[in-house]
Amino acid sequence: MTDRPHPFTLVFGGLAEEHFPAVRDAVGDAPDLDHFLLAEAVVELLRGMRPDEGVGEAMDDFVAFTHAAYCFWAAGCHTQSIDLATTQRLCAPAMAIGTPPRTTQYIQIAPRLVWAQLSDGEPHEPLDGWFALPDGNGLRMVACFGVHPERPGLAVVVVQGDAPGPMAREDGVALFAPTMPGGDTAGLHSVAAPEELMLLGWRAARIGEER
Repeated sequence: MTDRPHPFTLVFGGLAEEHFPAVRDAVGDAPDLDHFLLAEAVVELLRGMRPDEGVGEAMDDFVAFTHAAYCFWAAGCHTQSIDLATTQRLCAPAMAIGTPPRTTQYIQIAPRLVWAQLSDGEPHEPLDGWFALPDGNGLRMVACFGVHPERPGLAVVVVQGDAPGPMAREDGVALFAPTMPGGDTAGLHSVAAPEELMLLGWRAARIGEER
């Protein structure tokens, strides 16, 4: 892992070694989400981590993050760190896509370079990276936004699917162009739709193949 805050460590800390071995005994190393949720050890873990006030509409994201974090742990906690130049390459107008990894890993891009507004009226959040999970011939991404050691929790976005075809923004602006005020001047990028996030993941898979 890198020196940057890592979503896995921030959320689970020592809980992983305390609880995940029992989960592995119940579901193996790479369960799908439905199989994962059937395990009593998983139900107990989720119940123990849930805050007293509950998680409300974020429950699905909480479950998806826990599943991805477990698969990451079971696969050996491999993080692929992508530097500034390579992250900028991911956001270029055109780039070839790759093949999803065979086991779960975390892709951590250059910090505070790619942003997204996750809900109308909400502040833009920086994309830290995503858990990349194989999904048949496709890719499942559990993306983590707003990762900060002093922030309680983080924002999660889940996308999954096969390799994307040609796409364009409805307004004609280039893919990954910034949508936040001042973004052009600062040299930032944005993911404006789930499809763009998905494309970013498939492009990052190509980087993994080149290493």
